Amino acid sequence: MVFGWVTLAVLYLFLLFSLASWGEKNSPTARALTSHPAIYSLALAIYCTAWTFFGMVGQASRDTWIYLPIMLGPILVYVLGYKFIYKLTLVSKKQHITTISDFIASRYGKRQTVALVVTLIALLATIPYIALQLKAVGATFQLLTQQPNSNGIIIAATGFIAAFAIYFGTRQTDVTEYRRGLMLAIAFESTIKLLALVLVAIVGYSAWKRTQSGPFFESFTNEIALAQFSSFSFIAQTIMAAAAIVCLPRQFHVAIIDNLSLGHIRTARWLFPLYLTIISSVIPVIAIAGKAIFAGQGIEPDSYVLSLAMFSESALLQVIVFVGGLSAATAMIIVATLTLSTMLTNDVILPRILAFTGNTDDKKDVSKKSALSDESSSPLFC
Repeated sequence: MVFGWVTLAVLYLFLLFSLASWGEKNSPTARALTSHPAIYSLALAIYCTAWTFFGMVGQASRDTWIYLPIMLGPILVYVLGYKFIYKLTLVSKKQHITTISDFIASRYGKRQTVALVVTLIALLATIPYIALQLKAVGATFQLLTQQPNSNGIIIAATGFIAAFAIYFGTRQTDVTEYRRGLMLAIAFESTIKLLALVLVAIVGYSAWKRTQSGPFFESFTNEIALAQFSSFSFIAQTIMAAAAIVCLPRQFHVAIIDNLSLGHIRTARWLFPLYLTIISSVIPVIAIAGKAIFAGQGIEPDSYVLSLAMFSESALLQVIVFVGGLSAATAMIIVATLTLSTMLTNDVILPRILAFTGNTDDKKDVSKKSALSDESSSPLFC
Protein backbone atom coordinates (compact mmCIF):
# COMPACT_ATOMS: atom_id res chain seq x y z
CA MET A 1 0.00 0.00 0.00
CA VAL A 2 2.81 2.40 0.88
CA PHE A 3 4.54 1.75 -2.44
CA GLY A 4 1.28 2.38 -4.28
CA TRP A 5 0.70 5.82 -2.74
CA VAL A 6 4.33 6.81 -3.23
CA THR A 7 4.09 5.76 -6.87
CA LEU A 8 0.90 7.75 -7.29
CA ALA A 9 2.53 10.86 -5.82
CA VAL A 10 5.53 10.48 -8.12
CA LEU A 11 3.33 9.98 -11.19
CA TYR A 12 1.22 13.02 -10.34
CA LEU A 13 4.26 15.21 -9.81
CA PHE A 14 5.68 13.93 -13.10
CA LEU A 15 2.37 14.84 -14.75
CA LEU A 16 2.67 18.38 -13.39
CA PHE A 17 6.21 18.64 -14.73
CA SER A 18 5.13 17.36 -18.14
CA LEU A 19 2.14 19.71 -18.25
CA ALA A 20 4.29 22.71 -17.38
CA SER A 21 6.88 21.66 -19.98
CA TRP A 22 4.17 21.42 -22.64
CA GLY A 23 2.84 24.84 -21.63
CA GLU A 24 6.28 26.37 -22.20
CA LYS A 25 6.31 25.19 -25.81
CA ASN A 26 5.74 27.72 -28.55
CA SER A 27 3.07 25.66 -30.31
CA PRO A 28 -0.19 27.44 -31.25
CA THR A 29 -2.24 25.14 -29.00
CA ALA A 30 0.00 25.66 -25.98
CA ARG A 31 0.09 29.42 -26.43
CA ALA A 32 -3.66 29.62 -26.95
CA LEU A 33 -4.41 27.61 -23.82
CA THR A 34 -1.89 29.32 -21.53
CA SER A 35 -3.06 32.73 -22.78
CA HIS A 36 -6.70 32.04 -21.96
CA PRO A 37 -8.15 34.23 -19.19
CA ALA A 38 -9.58 31.15 -17.45
CA ILE A 39 -6.01 29.93 -16.78
CA TYR A 40 -5.20 33.22 -15.07
CA SER A 41 -8.42 33.09 -13.04
CA LEU A 42 -7.86 29.50 -11.91
CA ALA A 43 -4.24 30.25 -11.06
CA LEU A 44 -5.50 32.87 -8.61
CA ALA A 45 -6.93 29.96 -6.62
CA ILE A 46 -3.41 29.35 -5.33
CA TYR A 47 -4.95 31.32 -2.46
CA CYS A 48 -6.59 28.03 -1.41
CA THR A 49 -3.83 26.10 0.33
CA ALA A 50 -3.72 22.81 2.22
CA TRP A 51 -5.32 24.62 5.16
CA THR A 52 -8.31 25.43 2.95
CA PHE A 53 -8.45 21.83 1.78
CA PHE A 54 -8.28 20.25 5.23
CA GLY A 55 -8.25 22.81 8.04
CA MET A 56 -11.20 24.89 6.92
CA VAL A 57 -13.50 21.88 7.28
CA GLY A 58 -12.22 21.39 10.80
CA GLN A 59 -12.86 25.01 11.69
CA ALA A 60 -16.37 24.83 10.24
CA SER A 61 -17.04 21.70 12.32
CA ARG A 62 -16.02 23.47 15.51
CA ASP A 63 -17.13 27.08 14.94
CA THR A 64 -19.61 26.97 12.02
CA TRP A 65 -19.33 30.22 9.97
CA ILE A 66 -16.00 31.43 11.38
CA TYR A 67 -14.25 29.88 8.36
CA LEU A 68 -16.15 32.09 5.89
CA PRO A 69 -14.25 35.43 6.23
CA ILE A 70 -11.15 33.86 4.69
CA MET A 71 -13.17 33.38 1.49
CA LEU A 72 -15.50 36.35 1.78
CA GLY A 73 -12.72 38.96 1.82
CA PRO A 74 -11.23 38.03 -1.58
CA ILE A 75 -14.70 37.62 -3.09
CA LEU A 76 -15.62 41.17 -2.10
CA VAL A 77 -12.32 42.57 -3.40
CA TYR A 78 -12.73 41.04 -6.87
CA VAL A 79 -16.46 41.68 -7.18
CA LEU A 80 -16.56 45.21 -5.76
CA GLY A 81 -12.92 46.28 -6.13
CA TYR A 82 -12.39 45.45 -9.79
CA LYS A 83 -11.15 48.95 -10.59
CA PHE A 84 -8.65 48.77 -7.75
CA ILE A 85 -7.19 45.47 -9.02
CA TYR A 86 -7.12 46.85 -12.56
CA LYS A 87 -5.30 50.03 -11.54
CA LEU A 88 -2.89 48.11 -9.30
CA THR A 89 -1.94 45.84 -12.19
CA LEU A 90 -1.63 48.72 -14.67
CA VAL A 91 0.63 50.75 -12.39
CA SER A 92 2.78 47.70 -11.60
CA LYS A 93 3.29 46.95 -15.29
CA LYS A 94 4.15 50.53 -16.12
CA GLN A 95 6.75 50.67 -13.34
CA HIS A 96 8.12 47.19 -14.10
CA ILE A 97 7.31 45.99 -10.56
CA THR A 98 8.70 42.56 -9.70
CA THR A 99 7.40 41.80 -6.18
CA ILE A 100 5.14 43.14 -3.45
CA SER A 101 8.20 44.56 -1.67
CA ASP A 102 9.21 46.35 -4.86
CA PHE A 103 5.71 47.80 -5.21
CA ILE A 104 5.53 49.07 -1.63
CA ALA A 105 9.04 50.54 -1.87
CA SER A 106 8.05 52.32 -5.09
CA ARG A 107 5.34 54.14 -3.16
CA TYR A 108 8.09 55.59 -0.94
CA GLY A 109 10.56 56.69 -3.58
CA LYS A 110 12.11 53.25 -4.19
CA ARG A 111 13.69 53.27 -0.73
CA GLN A 112 15.76 50.16 -0.22
CA THR A 113 15.09 50.11 3.51
CA VAL A 114 11.34 49.80 2.93
CA ALA A 115 11.83 46.92 0.51
CA LEU A 116 14.16 45.18 2.96
CA VAL A 117 11.67 45.44 5.83
CA VAL A 118 8.81 44.12 3.69
CA THR A 119 11.00 41.23 2.50
CA LEU A 120 11.97 40.24 6.04
CA ILE A 121 8.33 40.36 7.19
CA ALA A 122 7.24 38.23 4.25
CA LEU A 123 10.06 35.79 4.92
CA LEU A 124 9.21 35.36 8.59
CA ALA A 125 5.50 34.94 7.81
CA THR A 126 5.82 32.59 4.84
CA ILE A 127 8.44 30.05 5.94
CA PRO A 128 6.33 28.65 8.83
CA TYR A 129 3.33 28.44 6.51
CA ILE A 130 5.39 26.50 3.97
CA ALA A 131 6.32 24.10 6.77
CA LEU A 132 2.62 23.62 7.55
CA GLN A 133 1.93 22.73 3.91
CA LEU A 134 4.61 20.05 3.99
CA LYS A 135 3.27 18.81 7.31
CA ALA A 136 -0.18 18.48 5.74
CA VAL A 137 1.28 16.36 2.93
CA GLY A 138 2.93 14.10 5.50
CA ALA A 139 -0.22 13.81 7.61
CA THR A 140 -2.27 12.85 4.55
CA PHE A 141 0.24 10.17 3.62
CA GLN A 142 0.25 8.82 7.19
CA LEU A 143 -3.53 8.62 7.33
CA LEU A 144 -3.76 6.78 4.02
CA THR A 145 -0.94 4.32 4.68
CA GLN A 146 -1.22 4.04 8.48
CA GLN A 147 2.54 4.53 8.70
CA PRO A 148 4.06 6.12 11.82
CA ASN A 149 6.59 8.17 9.85
CA SER A 150 6.19 10.33 6.75
CA ASN A 151 9.60 12.01 6.58
CA GLY A 152 10.45 10.25 3.33
CA ILE A 153 7.47 11.57 1.40
CA ILE A 154 8.00 15.07 2.82
CA ILE A 155 11.65 15.09 1.73
CA ALA A 156 10.71 13.76 -1.71
CA ALA A 157 7.97 16.39 -2.13
CA THR A 158 10.35 19.13 -1.03
CA GLY A 159 12.95 18.00 -3.54
CA PHE A 160 10.45 17.97 -6.39
CA ILE A 161 9.06 21.38 -5.44
CA ALA A 162 12.57 22.83 -5.37
CA ALA A 163 13.41 21.36 -8.78
CA PHE A 164 10.10 22.51 -10.27
CA ALA A 165 10.45 26.05 -8.92
CA ILE A 166 14.03 26.34 -10.16
CA TYR A 167 13.34 24.90 -13.61
CA PHE A 168 10.13 26.76 -14.43
CA GLY A 169 10.61 29.80 -12.23
CA THR A 170 14.06 30.92 -13.32
CA ARG A 171 14.13 30.11 -17.03
CA GLN A 172 13.46 33.76 -17.89
CA THR A 173 15.92 36.40 -16.76
CA ASP A 174 13.10 38.95 -16.63
CA VAL A 175 11.06 38.28 -13.50
CA THR A 176 8.02 40.03 -14.95
CA GLU A 177 7.92 37.78 -18.02
CA TYR A 178 4.84 35.54 -18.21
CA ARG A 179 5.56 31.96 -17.09
CA ARG A 180 3.16 29.97 -19.24
CA GLY A 181 4.06 26.51 -17.99
CA LEU A 182 3.95 27.47 -14.34
CA MET A 183 0.57 29.19 -14.64
CA LEU A 184 -0.89 26.23 -16.54
CA ALA A 185 0.28 23.80 -13.84
CA ILE A 186 -1.16 25.97 -11.06
CA ALA A 187 -4.50 26.27 -12.88
CA PHE A 188 -4.60 22.49 -13.30
CA GLU A 189 -3.92 21.99 -9.59
CA SER A 190 -6.70 24.45 -8.74
CA THR A 191 -9.12 22.39 -10.81
CA ILE A 192 -8.12 19.19 -8.99
CA LYS A 193 -8.62 20.86 -5.59
CA LEU A 194 -12.10 22.01 -6.50
CA LEU A 195 -13.10 18.66 -8.01
CA ALA A 196 -11.91 16.76 -4.94
CA LEU A 197 -13.87 18.92 -2.46
CA VAL A 198 -17.05 18.84 -4.53
CA LEU A 199 -16.91 15.03 -4.85
CA VAL A 200 -16.29 14.59 -1.13
CA ALA A 201 -19.25 16.87 -0.36
CA ILE A 202 -21.50 14.78 -2.62
CA VAL A 203 -20.34 11.54 -1.02
CA GLY A 204 -20.67 12.99 2.48
CA TYR A 205 -24.19 14.27 1.92
CA SER A 206 -25.28 10.95 0.39
CA ALA A 207 -23.87 9.04 3.36
CA TRP A 208 -25.52 11.41 5.82
CA LYS A 209 -28.88 11.05 4.08
CA ARG A 210 -28.74 7.25 4.41
CA THR A 211 -28.01 7.29 8.14
CA GLN A 212 -29.48 10.52 9.51
CA SER A 213 -32.77 12.41 9.50
CA GLY A 214 -33.87 15.97 10.14
CA PRO A 215 -32.74 19.31 8.69
CA PHE A 216 -29.21 19.09 7.29
CA PHE A 217 -28.05 22.67 7.92
CA GLU A 218 -29.58 23.06 11.37
CA SER A 219 -26.24 23.65 13.11
CA PHE A 220 -25.38 26.40 10.61
CA THR A 221 -28.75 28.14 10.62
CA ASN A 222 -29.50 28.42 14.32
CA GLU A 223 -29.43 31.75 16.13
CA ILE A 224 -25.96 31.29 17.62
CA ALA A 225 -24.39 30.43 14.28
CA LEU A 226 -26.05 33.30 12.41
CA ALA A 227 -24.99 35.76 15.12
CA GLN A 228 -21.37 35.24 14.04
CA PHE A 229 -21.96 37.30 10.91
CA SER A 230 -22.22 40.48 12.99
CA SER A 231 -19.39 39.68 15.39
CA PHE A 232 -16.23 41.78 15.52
CA SER A 233 -14.08 38.74 14.83
CA PHE A 234 -15.99 37.90 11.64
CA ILE A 235 -15.76 41.47 10.31
CA ALA A 236 -12.09 41.88 11.25
CA GLN A 237 -11.10 38.60 9.61
CA THR A 238 -12.99 39.55 6.46
CA ILE A 239 -11.05 42.81 6.23
CA MET A 240 -7.74 41.02 6.80
CA ALA A 241 -8.57 38.42 4.16
CA ALA A 242 -9.44 41.21 1.72
CA ALA A 243 -6.01 42.72 2.31
CA ALA A 244 -4.30 39.33 2.06
CA ILE A 245 -5.56 38.69 -1.46
CA VAL A 246 -3.39 41.61 -2.58
CA CYS A 247 -0.58 41.66 -0.01
CA LEU A 248 0.41 37.98 0.12
CA PRO A 249 3.64 37.67 -1.91
CA ARG A 250 2.45 34.59 -3.82
CA GLN A 251 -0.94 36.16 -4.53
CA PHE A 252 0.60 39.43 -5.70
CA HIS A 253 2.90 37.49 -8.01
CA VAL A 254 0.13 35.49 -9.70
CA ALA A 255 -2.43 38.31 -9.81
CA ILE A 256 -0.14 41.18 -10.81
CA ILE A 257 3.25 40.00 -12.05
CA ASP A 258 2.01 37.01 -14.05
CA ASN A 259 -0.95 38.86 -15.51
CA LEU A 260 -0.56 38.48 -19.27
CA SER A 261 -3.30 40.91 -20.26
CA LEU A 262 -5.33 43.47 -18.35
CA GLY A 263 -8.41 42.09 -20.07
CA HIS A 264 -7.99 38.84 -18.13
CA ILE A 265 -8.98 40.68 -14.96
CA ARG A 266 -12.51 41.00 -16.33
CA THR A 267 -12.83 37.22 -16.42
CA ALA A 268 -11.16 36.85 -13.02
CA ARG A 269 -13.70 39.30 -11.61
CA TRP A 270 -16.40 36.63 -11.77
CA LEU A 271 -14.57 33.31 -12.23
CA PHE A 272 -12.29 33.58 -9.20
CA PRO A 273 -15.13 34.62 -6.83
CA LEU A 274 -17.24 31.79 -8.29
CA TYR A 275 -14.44 29.34 -7.50
CA LEU A 276 -14.23 30.59 -3.90
CA THR A 277 -18.02 30.54 -3.57
CA ILE A 278 -18.23 26.89 -4.61
CA ILE A 279 -15.56 25.91 -2.10
CA SER A 280 -17.25 27.99 0.61
CA SER A 281 -20.53 26.19 -0.14
CA VAL A 282 -19.17 22.64 0.10
CA ILE A 283 -17.20 23.20 3.31
CA PRO A 284 -20.30 23.14 5.60
CA VAL A 285 -21.60 20.05 3.79
CA ILE A 286 -18.39 18.15 4.45
CA ALA A 287 -18.21 19.42 8.04
CA ILE A 288 -21.81 18.43 8.88
CA ALA A 289 -21.54 15.04 7.20
CA GLY A 290 -18.20 14.26 8.83
CA LYS A 291 -19.39 15.30 12.27
CA ALA A 292 -22.46 13.07 12.01
CA ILE A 293 -20.80 10.03 10.43
CA PHE A 294 -17.66 9.99 12.59
CA ALA A 295 -19.28 11.00 15.90
CA GLY A 296 -17.58 9.23 18.81
CA GLN A 297 -14.84 7.68 16.67
CA GLY A 298 -12.08 10.04 17.70
CA ILE A 299 -11.45 11.29 14.16
CA GLU A 300 -10.09 14.83 13.98
CA PRO A 301 -12.33 17.29 12.10
CA ASP A 302 -9.31 18.46 10.08
CA SER A 303 -9.17 15.00 8.49
CA TYR A 304 -12.86 14.76 7.53
CA VAL A 305 -12.12 15.30 3.83
CA LEU A 306 -9.77 12.35 3.63
CA SER A 307 -11.77 10.26 6.13
CA LEU A 308 -14.94 10.64 4.07
CA ALA A 309 -13.05 9.54 0.97
CA MET A 310 -11.85 6.44 2.84
CA PHE A 311 -15.33 5.88 4.25
CA SER A 312 -16.73 5.77 0.71
CA GLU A 313 -14.41 2.83 -0.07
CA SER A 314 -13.91 4.35 -3.51
CA ALA A 315 -10.30 4.02 -4.59
CA LEU A 316 -10.82 6.68 -7.27
CA LEU A 317 -12.12 9.22 -4.75
CA GLN A 318 -9.23 8.50 -2.40
CA VAL A 319 -6.80 9.09 -5.25
CA ILE A 320 -8.47 12.38 -6.21
CA VAL A 321 -8.49 13.61 -2.60
CA PHE A 322 -4.86 12.66 -2.07
CA VAL A 323 -3.86 14.42 -5.29
CA GLY A 324 -6.05 17.40 -4.35
CA GLY A 325 -4.30 17.79 -1.00
CA LEU A 326 -0.93 17.44 -2.70
CA SER A 327 -1.94 20.08 -5.23
CA ALA A 328 -3.08 22.50 -2.53
CA ALA A 329 0.30 22.28 -0.82
CA THR A 330 2.69 22.16 -3.77
CA ALA A 331 1.14 25.06 -5.71
CA MET A 332 1.44 27.39 -2.74
CA ILE A 333 5.01 26.34 -1.92
CA ILE A 334 6.26 26.64 -5.51
CA VAL A 335 5.04 30.20 -6.04
CA ALA A 336 5.84 31.31 -2.48
CA THR A 337 9.45 30.13 -2.72
CA LEU A 338 9.81 31.63 -6.18
CA THR A 339 8.54 34.99 -4.96
CA LEU A 340 10.61 34.96 -1.78
CA SER A 341 13.76 34.12 -3.73
CA THR A 342 13.14 37.09 -6.01
CA MET A 343 12.58 39.38 -3.05
CA LEU A 344 15.70 38.15 -1.26
CA THR A 345 17.81 38.52 -4.39
CA ASN A 346 16.59 42.01 -5.30
CA ASP A 347 16.22 43.49 -1.82
CA VAL A 348 18.86 41.74 0.29
CA ILE A 349 21.63 40.10 -1.75
CA LEU A 350 22.10 42.42 -4.74
CA PRO A 351 22.12 45.66 -2.67
CA ARG A 352 24.88 44.14 -0.49
CA ILE A 353 26.87 43.12 -3.59
CA LEU A 354 26.50 46.58 -5.12
CA ALA A 355 27.53 48.17 -1.82
CA PHE A 356 30.58 45.91 -1.67
CA THR A 357 31.65 46.74 -5.23
CA GLY A 358 31.01 50.44 -4.72
CA ASN A 359 28.26 50.72 -7.37
CA THR A 360 25.54 52.08 -5.08
CA ASP A 361 25.72 55.52 -6.68
CA ASP A 362 25.27 54.19 -10.19
CA LYS A 363 21.83 55.31 -11.29
CA LYS A 364 21.86 53.43 -14.56
CA ASP A 365 18.79 51.23 -15.01
CA VAL A 366 20.04 47.72 -15.81
CA SER A 367 16.61 46.11 -15.83
CA LYS A 368 15.03 44.78 -18.99
CA LYS A 369 12.03 46.91 -19.84
CA SER A 370 9.25 44.73 -21.13
CA ALA A 371 6.66 46.08 -23.48
CA LEU A 372 3.16 46.44 -22.14
CA SER A 373 0.31 44.75 -23.87
CA ASP A 374 -1.71 46.97 -26.16
CA GLU A 375 -4.54 46.97 -23.66
CA SER A 376 -2.37 48.44 -20.90
CA SER A 377 -2.29 51.75 -22.75
CA SER A 378 -6.06 51.91 -22.87
CA PRO A 379 -8.08 54.16 -20.53
CA LEU A 380 -7.71 53.19 -16.90
CA PHE A 381 -11.31 52.30 -16.16
CA CYS A 382 -13.06 50.83 -19.16
